[in-house]
Amino acid sequence: MSSPAPTPEETVPFPLSGGETLVAAVRRSARCRRPRLSVSPRGALVLVIPRDWPPARARRAAPFFLPWLERMWPRFAAARPAPSLPEQVALPLAGRVLAVETAGDLAAGRRQSRGAAAVVRLGAGSRRLVLLEGRETLRLFGAVGDLALCAGALGRWCRGEAARLLPPHVRELALAHGFLPPRVSVRDQRSRWGSCSRPSAAVTAAQPGHIHLNWRALLLERPLLDHLCRHELCHLRRMDHSAAYRAELARLSPDWAMLERGLSRAWRELPWWALPPDSPGA
Repeated sequence: MSSPAPTPEETVPFPLSGGETLVAAVRRSARCRRPRLSVSPRGALVLVIPRDWPPARARRAAPFFLPWLERMWPRFAAARPAPSLPEQVALPLAGRVLAVETAGDLAAGRRQSRGAAAVVRLGAGSRRLVLLEGRETLRLFGAVGDLALCAGALGRWCRGEAARLLPPHVRELALAHGFLPPRVSVRDQRSRWGSCSRPSAAVTAAQPGHIHLNWRALLLERPLLDHLCRHELCHLRRMDHSAAYRAELARLSPDWAMLERGLSRAWRELPWWALPPDSPGA
């Protein structure tokens, strides 16, 4: 399933007079008649264009927005809060909310790592960081002032939890809806919540397909996560977004249109530490 995040071909640069170049994600809309530019509270630019516009036409539309962007961006940049460590990380599927704490130097983290449920170690040059999972906490030791390193540690821990929790959840939903349990893998996808691949016709029906989920799906509220899983399960039967596919999805997920919009919104509202490195606003 394609997420709102852009592929490299679906971006438009906006060079400002001060030398900074902003990059907008392009979204296509069947209802759009003229382009429009918006900026999210996190600073991500989105250029909405008619569905049939070629990329070159989207780039030609950019200069029309530059006067507005030149006026608006300095005020926005000044008001935008700087990233900081999250107070907590919520995993709705697991029913867990873990407080994030800075807990001491690297030596203390190493001493306490033996009793931790999970340990993540990261380094960048001379900077080192250790993340320890407790029953209700994620404790960071070492270079806690390096927010990029902290984000990497939180993301790596979440990906490990996603690999443990998401595959059995997908297979449980598959059985509940009459699908053969698919293979499920967890990936660090930068532009999708998930995707599906199906065996060729030459392969026996005993191999139902392979669903790939973004580890960030573990951060979704349960209704959105369950809908995402059903969306990909339906692709095991139809590898398109045709009317027949939508009818199959509506059977499993009656509020599918509202939930699809919810997934798009959830991508835009990902916490800064979970953003893909090349995502607008990252």
